[in-house]
Formats: sequence, structure tokens, C-alpha cells
Amino acid sequence: MKHTELKIEWIPLEKLSNVSNNSKIHTNEQIRHIANSIERFGFNDPLAISGQCNTILEGNGRIEAANLLGIKQLPCVRLDHLNEEEQRAYVIAHNALCLETGFDEAVLLEELKALQDSIDFQSLGIVQEKYISKLSELEEEELKPYQKVHYLFSFDLNIHDEVVELIEQIKQIKGVEIETTFN
Repeated sequence: MKHTELKIEWIPLEKLSNVSNNSKIHTNEQIRHIANSIERFGFNDPLAISGQCNTILEGNGRIEAANLLGIKQLPCVRLDHLNEEEQRAYVIAHNALCLETGFDEAVLLEELKALQDSIDFQSLGIVQEKYISKLSELEEEELKPYQKVHYLFSFDLNIHDEVVELIEQIKQIKGVEIETTFN
């Protein structure tokens, strides 16, 4: 692992240049959501740049959102400690790694529910109602009593016929499932 101290530099938008081979796609709707987030919370996520041309490695969506908002300078960190190949790989990793995870739905849903009256999540591209209704479903499921109880019985094989007859009688009870193992 390369360890370098990152410093935030404020660079004018016109002095930043886009990387030519960025595979990340930002829709106009997503750019608007990013802009709304910046307006609501501030520009809290510096861009990653490299070289004398200030090539943007990550943060292209934030730049487009900043343009919409008329922001003239952006916080940036330099990743010049990475060679060109590492920078290209970092661009892919940065954009792809967040796609590999999901949410702890119970925690997410509780947070959305707690904040629903004070934050406009719709403007950030989060359809809150979808998650809130899912929360109701989860709560309903958690409140249901357990549907199955497991019992373990051990029988002496010397009374096999009686055990088979008893198991057949138990199988007749609605909702009972029998699993047998022999040791």
C-alpha cells in the first residue's frame, strides 16, 4: 500500500480536465441529484486529480453538478503518487466498488423513516416511499410469531415398528414435517 498525505487544493473549474476514458455514466437526472446533495449538504467529497493538466480521475458527476450550481472552484486531492496504470485502475475501482455492496435494509429503513419529515430524499434520487413500505413489510414479518418449532426425538432402534407407526401418526397432523436421520 502506498501511503501519502493527501492535501486539499481548491482549483478553478476551468483548470480541470476530464479523463478521456472514464467508463462511468452520469444521467442528467443523477447530475441533478448530485447538485441537490451539494446544495443541501455542501461539497464534502473532493475530486481526485493528477498531473499538471489537473486530469480528473474521479468526480466527473460532481463537476457537472458544480457547473449547474455555478460553483467556480472545487476541492481536489492529487493522486500523483500513483503511476498512470494505477490511476486508470483506480478510476475503475472507485466507480465499481460501491456497486458491490448493498444496504443493511433494517438500518437504512429506520434511518429513512426517522428523517422522512426533515429531509427531501426525492430530490437526492431516493424514493423514500419504496423503502418505507418495505419497512412496514419487515416490521410485520418480525411481529409474526414463529411458524415452526423443531423437536428432536431419539428412539431405540429395537422398537423400530412402534417408532414407524408413531411417525406415521405424527405425519397426519397438518403442518408437521418429519426429517429423519440415523446415527
